[in-house]
Amino acid sequence: MKRAAVTLGLALALVATGARADDVSGSFVSSAPAFMTGFASDAGVLTGSVLSSFTGKSGYDIFAVQVDGFAVADLLPGLDDYYYFSAPVLSGFHSITVFGKAYGGSFTGSYEVMAVPEPTTEALALVGMLLVGSLVRRRLG
Repeated sequence: MKRAAVTLGLALALVATGARADDVSGSFVSSAPAFMTGFASDAGVLTGSVLSSFTGKSGYDIFAVQVDGFAVADLLPGLDDYYYFSAPVLSGFHSITVFGKAYGGSFTGSYEVMAVPEPTTEALALVGMLLVGSLVRRRLG
């Protein structure tokens, strides 16, 4: 009976940790006047950046960056542009859109969604660990 309960507890903990959603990440480079990239993810925290710079008289001037249709502020207004974003997102399709003009250069960008485990996943893992812990305590005590 005790072995079966320990095995069940460990199985619950392992199943719960395996149910966690995968993180999503990517990068992009373009010199197009309008560029959009899209990706699907589970719920989590989306972070990323878009960067361009001028070397001499060549570069890429970013006019606007949007994440899921919402404007992102330029943290380095002037010749160099740096847009950084971080926000919680729901499960689904997301987009990053860049508008600008190339003067012989391009911009680069990257994003990452750190998945957040669902409360039921954490509860299942906790139940499994508590079951194993109570059996070990009973055996030792």
